[in-house]
This record gives sequence, structure tokens and C-alpha cells, in this order.
Amino acid sequence: MKERNFDWMFQGCHPLSEVAQAYYPCEHNSSSIRSFRKHVKELPKLYADLLEAGYTDKTTMLTPLQIAAIIRGLGAPDPVSYTHLRAHETSQ
Repeated sequence: MKERNFDWMFQGCHPLSEVAQAYYPCEHNSSSIRSFRKHVKELPKLYADLLEAGYTDKTTMLTPLQIAAIIRGLGAPDPVSYTHLRAHETSQ
């Protein structure tokens, strides 16, 4: 099973949907985004850091500063669980 590499997150701006999929892989981007936004609000320090970096509930493109705050708050995405979930979704 091939692991997904998330090194792309460390350079430049990225759509929220891509970052949300990295942390909350779902078949639909909207589900990943919804899970991401909900979880971020449940973590006061992370949410405060994101707000300070210009994040809002309508943000669709994340800046490097916002992505750095996410990685500090959540750690790097887990490629094993992402790959496992994707394999499970495609087998159904």
C-alpha cells in the first residue's frame, strides 16, 4: 500500500479542501471541510492562532502561516490512516 506524502503542505498557499482532506479524508470535500472546521473550533489554542493569522469561517485558501498553525496544533497528517481509509472507500 502506497503512503501519501504531505510535504506539499510545507510550501505555499493551499485550498482548505486539500488540507482538510489530508486530516479528515472523506469521499466528499465538503465533509472533510466540515469536520476540519468543527475540530479546529474545539481546540481553543489552535483556533486563536488561526484567527490571529487571518483565518475566518469563510476562509477557502490557507496561507503558509495558517498551515503552520494547523501543523503545530494537529501535527502532520497521518499518511497511514489516510491510505487505509482511501483503500477502504475504493473497495466498497
